[in-house]
Amino acid sequence: MTKRIKLTKAALDRLAHEKDGQWVTDTEVPQLVVRLTPTAKTYVARWTSQTDGKRRQTVIDRTDALSVAEARNRARKLVSDDRPKQAETLGDVFEIWEKHYPSTVSVGHAEEIKRTWAKHIAPDLANVKLSRLSNAKLQEWYNGKRADNSAATVKRWIAYISKFCAIARQRELMTGNPVEGLEMSAPNRRLDIFTKQDIKDLGGNLTGASNKYPIGVALLRFLMMFPCRGIEAREMRWSDLDLEAGTWTIPATRYKTGADKVFPLGPLQIQHLSSLPRWSDIYVFPRPSITGVGSSRKTYDGPDVPVTKNHQIHVWKQVRPKPLGAHALRKTIGHLMLNKDVPLEVVSKLMGHSSTLVTQQVYAHLEPQKAAQHLDVWSAILEDDAPKPEPSFVDDVLKAHASIKMDEYNEAMEREKQERSE
Repeated sequence: MTKRIKLTKAALDRLAHEKDGQWVTDTEVPQLVVRLTPTAKTYVARWTSQTDGKRRQTVIDRTDALSVAEARNRARKLVSDDRPKQAETLGDVFEIWEKHYPSTVSVGHAEEIKRTWAKHIAPDLANVKLSRLSNAKLQEWYNGKRADNSAATVKRWIAYISKFCAIARQRELMTGNPVEGLEMSAPNRRLDIFTKQDIKDLGGNLTGASNKYPIGVALLRFLMMFPCRGIEAREMRWSDLDLEAGTWTIPATRYKTGADKVFPLGPLQIQHLSSLPRWSDIYVFPRPSITGVGSSRKTYDGPDVPVTKNHQIHVWKQVRPKPLGAHALRKTIGHLMLNKDVPLEVVSKLMGHSSTLVTQQVYAHLEPQKAAQHLDVWSAILEDDAPKPEPSFVDDVLKAHASIKMDEYNEAMEREKQERSE
């Protein structure tokens, strides 16, 4: 246990490491202690920080170079200076966040908040006193930013300001959050999808690029016919596939939800995967420079790795029918399936969503023609007649699937007939 005495010059002279131990605490200023060693006696300030709750320790000076009174004054000042700064402006609150809170979010998220603060928030609001940071002030700022930025983007910036205000409230620097009650526009989700002609053009472009980029083209063809994420397709392994059962299983260690994910595969997907060369014993779509196929600028001699996102993007830019990302293929499939009356639960499972709510919010955009068909249902009820839906692009896809099934059936019947004749 640390010895406690009232420090005086005489008391300091009597202290010895052998009999008093390493530390002796002053009863008048408990944050001032004397550290004893066989060769020296040193004043040290030790206290618990009121800023972050951590223990602090600072060497003040040797006891023979400083009086007890001066050592006490220095210890008191060190403790006093370590108290939280009384924030007056939103910029002061941001400094508090920057010092203590970035570790509560991911590194990327923290960097995004810092960039947004420096570029979009600080120029207008950093010097605004917390007492003057009103709902009207923020509404004016929001309206100004909204003129040049999307609703979703400015809403994200407002969320950062709300985070800073919450910190100020926790420290009793504000009595309310001025962000509450802001009138904000609802973010418009863009529906960037491909048309039937776009899909035809993409198919032709992929065929033309297949010799130069065989693996990249094979990957994009799969993304054309199955609504998975790009990273899921790029990291697909042969061991994940059971083409006879028509399933693709992504283990929990590689799936975002932390649980095994089983995707069903249809005849079209099975036919495509079965037709691919075994470029790698591990990956269905390996890095081209490993396999030596296509026009790779570099040779990679390491272990098997999947095709990179950069290669996917490079090939995509060569073949895309219009300036949309490859993710638009996933949106196209989900949108058209929902408008073809495929159940929401089925589409959600194929998309790999954790909830049907995600599918509904992002992909369930009803086409005007589809809405008109449903209106025809009511007309049919009034007229006691059945509505006739118009054919769509999905009909073509379903017919293609059906023809593949019929070809398989005919081949099986032909084989059975030959076996009987033998």
